Amino acid sequence: MRTKPQSPLINTPSLAGLALVVAMLFDAALSIQGLVPDQASLFPALAHFLDTQQIAERLHTGTALIAFTSGMILAVSLILIPMQRVYRAREARLLRERERLEAYNAKLAHQAANDGLLGIANRREFERVLELEWRRAARERQPLGLLMIDIDCFKRFNDSYGHQHGDTCLREVAGVLKAAAARPGDLVARYGGEEMVILMPHTSLEGANLIAERIHTMLAERALPFPDSPVAAHVTVSIGVSSLLPVRDANRATLVQQADEGLYLAKDTGRNRTASVPHLRLLHAADGSATWASQGQRA
Repeated sequence: MRTKPQSPLINTPSLAGLALVVAMLFDAALSIQGLVPDQASLFPALAHFLDTQQIAERLHTGTALIAFTSGMILAVSLILIPMQRVYRAREARLLRERERLEAYNAKLAHQAANDGLLGIANRREFERVLELEWRRAARERQPLGLLMIDIDCFKRFNDSYGHQHGDTCLREVAGVLKAAAARPGDLVARYGGEEMVILMPHTSLEGANLIAERIHTMLAERALPFPDSPVAAHVTVSIGVSSLLPVRDANRATLVQQADEGLYLAKDTGRNRTASVPHLRLLHAADGSATWASQGQRA
Protein backbone atom coordinates (compact mmCIF):
# COMPACT_ATOMS: atom_id res chain seq x y z
CA MET A 1 0.00 0.00 0.00
CA ARG A 2 1.44 3.31 -1.10
CA THR A 3 1.69 6.19 1.38
CA LYS A 4 1.09 9.76 0.42
CA PRO A 5 4.33 11.73 0.23
CA GLN A 6 4.85 14.46 2.75
CA SER A 7 4.71 18.09 1.72
CA PRO A 8 8.03 19.41 0.37
CA LEU A 9 7.55 22.60 2.41
CA ILE A 10 7.94 20.62 5.59
CA ASN A 11 10.84 18.47 4.43
CA THR A 12 12.96 21.29 2.99
CA PRO A 13 15.40 22.47 5.71
CA SER A 14 15.90 25.89 4.11
CA LEU A 15 12.18 26.64 4.10
CA ALA A 16 11.84 25.49 7.69
CA GLY A 17 14.68 27.71 8.79
CA LEU A 18 13.21 30.66 6.90
CA ALA A 19 9.88 30.12 8.58
CA LEU A 20 11.55 30.07 11.99
CA VAL A 21 13.32 33.36 11.29
CA VAL A 22 10.09 34.99 10.12
CA ALA A 23 8.34 33.81 13.27
CA MET A 24 11.07 35.23 15.47
CA LEU A 25 10.99 38.61 13.76
CA PHE A 26 7.17 38.71 13.88
CA ASP A 27 7.11 37.85 17.57
CA ALA A 28 9.80 40.40 18.35
CA ALA A 29 7.93 43.11 16.46
CA LEU A 30 4.70 42.37 18.36
CA SER A 31 6.54 42.43 21.67
CA ILE A 32 8.13 45.81 20.81
CA GLN A 33 4.70 47.27 20.03
CA GLY A 34 3.30 45.85 23.30
CA LEU A 35 0.85 43.57 21.52
CA VAL A 36 2.39 40.53 23.13
CA PRO A 37 3.46 40.60 26.82
CA ASP A 38 7.06 39.90 27.54
CA GLN A 39 6.03 36.83 29.49
CA ALA A 40 4.13 35.50 26.51
CA SER A 41 6.77 36.35 23.98
CA LEU A 42 8.35 33.37 22.32
CA PHE A 43 11.71 35.13 21.95
CA PRO A 44 12.02 37.81 24.66
CA ALA A 45 15.79 38.20 24.13
CA LEU A 46 15.37 38.92 20.45
CA ALA A 47 12.54 41.34 21.18
CA HIS A 48 14.71 43.16 23.68
CA PHE A 49 17.56 43.33 21.16
CA LEU A 50 15.28 44.73 18.46
CA ASP A 51 13.85 47.43 20.72
CA THR A 52 13.63 50.60 18.63
CA GLN A 53 15.11 52.90 21.30
CA GLN A 54 18.09 50.65 21.84
CA ILE A 55 18.47 50.27 18.09
CA ALA A 56 18.51 54.05 17.73
CA GLU A 57 21.13 54.35 20.47
CA ARG A 58 23.23 51.64 18.89
CA LEU A 59 22.88 53.24 15.48
CA HIS A 60 23.91 56.62 16.89
CA THR A 61 26.95 55.12 18.63
CA GLY A 62 27.85 53.08 15.57
CA THR A 63 27.45 56.11 13.32
CA ALA A 64 29.77 58.16 15.51
CA LEU A 65 32.30 55.36 15.61
CA ILE A 66 32.10 54.92 11.84
CA ALA A 67 32.45 58.68 11.31
CA PHE A 68 35.51 58.83 13.59
CA THR A 69 37.08 55.82 11.93
CA SER A 70 36.34 57.20 8.49
CA GLY A 71 37.87 60.53 9.47
CA MET A 72 41.02 58.84 10.69
CA ILE A 73 41.27 56.77 7.54
CA LEU A 74 40.70 59.88 5.45
CA ALA A 75 43.35 61.80 7.39
CA VAL A 76 45.84 58.98 6.97
CA SER A 77 45.02 58.65 3.29
CA LEU A 78 45.11 62.36 2.45
CA ILE A 79 47.79 63.65 4.83
CA LEU A 80 50.02 61.06 6.46
CA ILE A 81 50.60 58.78 3.47
CA PRO A 82 51.58 61.63 1.11
CA MET A 83 53.77 63.11 3.85
CA GLN A 84 55.47 59.76 4.31
CA ARG A 85 56.08 59.48 0.59
CA VAL A 86 57.55 62.99 0.49
CA TYR A 87 59.74 62.20 3.51
CA ARG A 88 61.01 58.98 1.95
CA ALA A 89 61.73 60.71 -1.34
CA ARG A 90 63.56 63.50 0.47
CA GLU A 91 65.49 61.00 2.57
CA ALA A 92 66.54 59.07 -0.55
CA ARG A 93 67.55 62.32 -2.25
CA LEU A 94 69.62 63.41 0.76
CA LEU A 95 71.24 59.98 0.90
CA ARG A 96 72.22 60.21 -2.76
CA GLU A 97 73.51 63.73 -2.21
CA ARG A 98 75.58 62.62 0.77
CA GLU A 99 77.06 59.72 -1.20
CA ARG A 100 77.88 62.10 -4.04
CA LEU A 101 79.56 64.56 -1.65
CA GLU A 102 81.50 61.77 0.04
CA ALA A 103 82.74 60.52 -3.33
CA TYR A 104 83.63 64.08 -4.34
CA ASN A 105 85.48 64.68 -1.06
CA ALA A 106 87.35 61.39 -1.45
CA LYS A 107 88.33 62.42 -4.97
CA LEU A 108 89.52 65.81 -3.74
CA ALA A 109 91.48 64.19 -0.91
CA HIS A 110 93.10 61.80 -3.37
CA GLN A 111 93.99 64.65 -5.70
CA ALA A 112 95.39 66.69 -2.82
CA ALA A 113 97.58 63.79 -1.66
CA ASN A 114 98.78 62.39 -4.99
CA ASP A 115 100.83 63.54 -7.94
CA GLY A 116 98.57 63.54 -10.97
CA LEU A 117 101.35 62.78 -13.44
CA LEU A 118 103.10 59.91 -11.67
CA GLY A 119 100.27 58.37 -9.67
CA ILE A 120 102.26 58.42 -6.42
CA ALA A 121 102.05 60.57 -3.30
CA ASN A 122 103.08 64.20 -3.55
CA ARG A 123 105.38 66.26 -1.32
CA ARG A 124 102.56 67.35 0.97
CA GLU A 125 101.41 63.79 1.59
CA PHE A 126 104.99 62.69 2.19
CA GLU A 127 105.43 65.34 4.89
CA ARG A 128 102.17 64.28 6.55
CA VAL A 129 103.01 60.57 6.55
CA LEU A 130 106.59 61.25 7.67
CA GLU A 131 105.30 63.00 10.80
CA LEU A 132 102.95 60.12 11.60
CA GLU A 133 105.55 57.42 10.97
CA TRP A 134 108.16 59.29 12.98
CA ARG A 135 105.86 59.34 16.00
CA ARG A 136 104.98 55.68 15.54
CA ALA A 137 108.63 54.71 15.25
CA ALA A 138 109.32 56.61 18.48
CA ARG A 139 106.51 54.77 20.29
CA GLU A 140 107.52 51.35 18.95
CA ARG A 141 111.25 52.09 19.20
CA GLN A 142 111.80 50.98 15.60
CA PRO A 143 114.07 52.54 12.93
CA LEU A 144 112.63 54.59 10.09
CA GLY A 145 114.35 54.37 6.70
CA LEU A 146 114.32 56.84 3.82
CA LEU A 147 115.58 56.80 0.22
CA MET A 148 116.11 60.03 -1.71
CA ILE A 149 116.17 59.22 -5.44
CA ASP A 150 117.13 61.43 -8.38
CA ILE A 151 117.13 60.51 -12.09
CA ASP A 152 120.61 61.00 -13.46
CA CYS A 153 121.00 63.76 -16.08
CA PHE A 154 117.26 64.18 -16.44
CA LYS A 155 117.59 67.69 -17.85
CA ARG A 156 119.64 66.29 -20.72
CA PHE A 157 116.97 63.62 -21.24
CA ASN A 158 114.30 66.31 -21.59
CA ASP A 159 116.46 68.39 -23.90
CA SER A 160 117.22 65.38 -26.11
CA TYR A 161 113.79 63.72 -26.30
CA GLY A 162 111.28 66.38 -25.24
CA HIS A 163 109.12 66.84 -22.19
CA GLN A 164 106.54 64.29 -23.30
CA HIS A 165 109.15 61.53 -23.29
CA GLY A 166 110.46 63.03 -20.06
CA ASP A 167 107.05 62.54 -18.43
CA THR A 168 107.01 58.95 -19.68
CA CYS A 169 110.45 58.41 -18.16
CA LEU A 170 109.26 59.78 -14.82
CA ARG A 171 106.25 57.44 -14.82
CA GLU A 172 108.44 54.45 -15.66
CA VAL A 173 110.84 55.20 -12.83
CA ALA A 174 107.94 55.74 -10.41
CA GLY A 175 106.59 52.32 -11.42
CA VAL A 176 109.94 50.72 -10.65
CA LEU A 177 110.05 52.39 -7.24
CA LYS A 178 106.55 51.16 -6.38
CA ALA A 179 107.50 47.64 -7.45
CA ALA A 180 110.71 47.71 -5.41
CA ALA A 181 109.03 49.05 -2.24
CA ALA A 182 106.03 46.74 -2.22
CA ARG A 183 105.35 46.50 1.52
CA PRO A 184 101.99 47.95 2.64
CA GLY A 185 103.64 50.49 4.94
CA ASP A 186 106.13 51.84 2.39
CA LEU A 187 105.35 55.20 0.80
CA VAL A 188 106.63 56.28 -2.61
CA ALA A 189 106.30 60.02 -3.22
CA ARG A 190 107.43 62.72 -5.60
CA TYR A 191 109.63 65.10 -3.66
CA GLY A 192 110.11 67.68 -6.39
CA GLY A 193 110.95 67.71 -10.10
CA GLU A 194 112.67 64.42 -10.92
CA GLU A 195 113.40 63.66 -7.24
CA MET A 196 111.40 60.96 -5.48
CA VAL A 197 111.49 59.46 -2.01
CA ILE A 198 110.61 56.15 -0.40
CA LEU A 199 109.68 56.17 3.28
CA MET A 200 110.08 52.75 4.91
CA PRO A 201 108.90 52.06 8.48
CA HIS A 202 110.73 49.40 10.51
CA THR A 203 113.72 49.59 8.18
CA SER A 204 117.35 49.79 9.24
CA LEU A 205 120.15 51.27 7.17
CA GLU A 206 121.05 47.82 5.89
CA GLY A 207 117.47 47.14 4.86
CA ALA A 208 117.21 50.51 3.12
CA ASN A 209 120.41 49.77 1.19
CA LEU A 210 118.92 46.48 0.01
CA ILE A 211 115.88 48.29 -1.40
CA ALA A 212 118.17 50.80 -3.11
CA GLU A 213 120.18 48.05 -4.76
CA ARG A 214 116.97 46.41 -5.91
CA ILE A 215 115.98 49.67 -7.62
CA HIS A 216 119.29 49.80 -9.50
CA THR A 217 118.85 46.19 -10.61
CA MET A 218 115.26 46.66 -11.77
CA LEU A 219 116.13 49.79 -13.74
CA ALA A 220 118.98 47.96 -15.44
CA GLU A 221 116.59 45.16 -16.36
CA ARG A 222 114.00 47.66 -17.60
CA ALA A 223 116.71 49.36 -19.69
CA LEU A 224 114.86 52.55 -20.58
CA PRO A 225 116.84 53.94 -23.55
CA PHE A 226 119.03 56.99 -22.87
CA PRO A 227 121.86 57.02 -25.44
CA ASP A 228 122.88 60.58 -24.58
CA SER A 229 123.49 59.75 -20.92
CA PRO A 230 127.12 60.11 -19.80
CA VAL A 231 126.48 57.42 -17.18
CA ALA A 232 124.99 54.47 -19.06
CA ALA A 233 123.00 53.64 -22.19
CA HIS A 234 119.79 53.47 -20.14
CA VAL A 235 118.07 55.58 -17.51
CA THR A 236 119.79 55.41 -14.11
CA VAL A 237 119.25 56.95 -10.70
CA SER A 238 121.35 58.11 -7.79
CA ILE A 239 120.09 57.28 -4.29
CA GLY A 240 120.79 58.72 -0.86
CA VAL A 241 120.00 56.47 2.09
CA SER A 242 119.32 57.23 5.74
CA SER A 243 117.81 55.42 8.69
CA LEU A 244 117.23 56.72 12.20
CA LEU A 245 115.74 55.48 15.42
CA PRO A 246 113.68 58.39 16.81
CA VAL A 247 115.04 59.29 20.24
CA ARG A 248 115.14 62.34 22.49
CA ASP A 249 116.35 65.52 20.81
CA ALA A 250 116.10 63.91 17.34
CA ASN A 251 113.65 65.13 14.70
CA ARG A 252 112.39 63.94 11.35
CA ALA A 253 114.20 66.73 9.48
CA THR A 254 117.47 64.99 10.30
CA LEU A 255 116.30 61.88 8.46
CA VAL A 256 115.53 63.87 5.32
CA GLN A 257 118.72 65.91 5.55
CA GLN A 258 120.94 62.84 5.79
CA ALA A 259 119.21 61.17 2.83
CA ASP A 260 119.61 64.36 0.81
CA GLU A 261 123.31 64.59 1.66
CA GLY A 262 123.71 60.94 0.71
CA LEU A 263 122.09 61.70 -2.64
CA TYR A 264 124.55 64.49 -3.41
CA LEU A 265 127.41 62.23 -2.35
CA ALA A 266 126.19 59.57 -4.81
CA LYS A 267 126.11 62.18 -7.58
CA ASP A 268 129.56 63.51 -6.73
CA THR A 269 131.09 60.03 -6.81
CA GLY A 270 129.89 59.10 -10.29
CA ARG A 271 126.06 58.70 -10.19
CA ASN A 272 124.12 55.46 -10.72
CA ARG A 273 124.90 54.40 -7.19
CA THR A 274 123.73 54.53 -3.58
CA ALA A 275 125.45 56.42 -0.77
CA SER A 276 124.83 57.40 2.84
CA VAL A 277 126.56 60.00 5.01
CA PRO A 278 127.50 59.63 8.69
CA HIS A 279 124.33 59.30 10.70
CA LEU A 280 123.84 60.31 14.30
CA ARG A 281 123.36 57.97 17.22
CA LEU A 282 122.58 58.91 20.77
CA LEU A 283 125.20 57.49 23.11
CA HIS A 284 125.11 57.61 26.87
CA ALA A 285 128.27 58.64 28.63
CA ALA A 286 129.35 57.04 31.84
CA ASP A 287 128.00 59.92 33.89
CA GLY A 288 124.55 59.53 32.37
CA SER A 289 124.71 62.60 30.14
CA ALA A 290 123.71 62.27 26.47
CA THR A 291 126.13 63.13 23.67
CA TRP A 292 125.92 62.84 19.92
CA ALA A 293 128.37 60.64 18.03
CA SER A 294 128.55 59.83 14.35
CA GLN A 295 129.17 56.69 12.41
CA GLY A 296 129.56 56.54 8.66
CA GLN A 297 128.60 53.91 6.14
CA ARG A 298 128.45 53.84 2.38
CA ALA A 299 126.75 51.30 0.19
